[in-house]
Amino acid sequence: MNIQHRTYEIMERAEHGDRASRAFDTFIVTLIGLNVLMVIVETVDVVANTFGNFLGAFETFSVIVFTAEYVLRLWSCTSDPEYARGVAGRIRFGVSGFALVDLLAIAPFYLDLFLDLDPTLVGAVRLLRLFRLFKMGRYIRSIRLLGSVVREKRQEMVLVATVLIIVLIMISSLMYYVEHEAQPEAFSSIPSAMWWGMVTLTTIGYGDVFPITPLGKFFGILIAMLGIGMFALPAGILSSGFIEAIARESDSPVETNEETVARFVEAINCHDLYQVKRLITDNHAPVDSKGGIASWEVLLGARSQFAVRTRAMAVKEDIVLLVGSITTFEGKMVPAAIEARIENWQIAEWRVYYDNASS
Repeated sequence: MNIQHRTYEIMERAEHGDRASRAFDTFIVTLIGLNVLMVIVETVDVVANTFGNFLGAFETFSVIVFTAEYVLRLWSCTSDPEYARGVAGRIRFGVSGFALVDLLAIAPFYLDLFLDLDPTLVGAVRLLRLFRLFKMGRYIRSIRLLGSVVREKRQEMVLVATVLIIVLIMISSLMYYVEHEAQPEAFSSIPSAMWWGMVTLTTIGYGDVFPITPLGKFFGILIAMLGIGMFALPAGILSSGFIEAIARESDSPVETNEETVARFVEAINCHDLYQVKRLITDNHAPVDSKGGIASWEVLLGARSQFAVRTRAMAVKEDIVLLVGSITTFEGKMVPAAIEARIENWQIAEWRVYYDNASS
């Protein structure tokens, strides 16, 4: 087994049937949630004074775990073809989105530990620990969905933001010239009028500053109405993006029994022992051999010629029947019928029928 590759698979999102990866995901998500909770409760003086030592110890433990996770991800990332080029691949992985989030999640601890920070900066640096919340994006579908929707709709969002900035500048300038003489303190400049324009566009209101001239009130009504429409645009864009993304996921094909067997056969032909192990149950005995999964080490060893070639495939419920041939230990290719039973996208039974005399 390739330890580096296995480490990478465990640390990525768990695939079906990978218990080790599932346990790791659960542990990390739980630890992230507890960290965010600790950041919140430690701002309560009573909690900070009473449990200060425990909070400090838990922070140290969390940083050790997150640091180990970051180092292991950086070490094993070359198992991904996208980052397979040694040092260059690791650098590319290090500047990727989630890797930067991982780094920012542990950076505050080391900055506070090794640098003599100004007391006014300590609070701001520790606040960066909330970046640990974004680490959940690897594991929580809704966060990944939000990220994908924002990426897909970024052009539309930039367009809306550009229009909003133009409208804000226009209405702020207009209200300054209309209201400045009547309220020189409230509308002292165009930048000060921008604050009023923004809170009016967002319809949250600003009670201390409001137009008092007839023309200013008229423009205020128009601006308030315009604000409702302006901020409904990004909401509508994101909503449509969510609907499209959810529809795509609903329509995405689930792996069929045939595809499971096809991956299994491909793993055998590539002599990929680890992938074979992932696709079969723990007590499975291949072909006519005994000894369960361990016997595949012999079948797929470096000197073995064992392989499967499939010409046709038929499926009935959870049974897949293949017609093809196998290469025997003597290196002869003989006709064979291959039967596999699938349970939860794993090979529960695997039998090969061929003429022993012909081999």
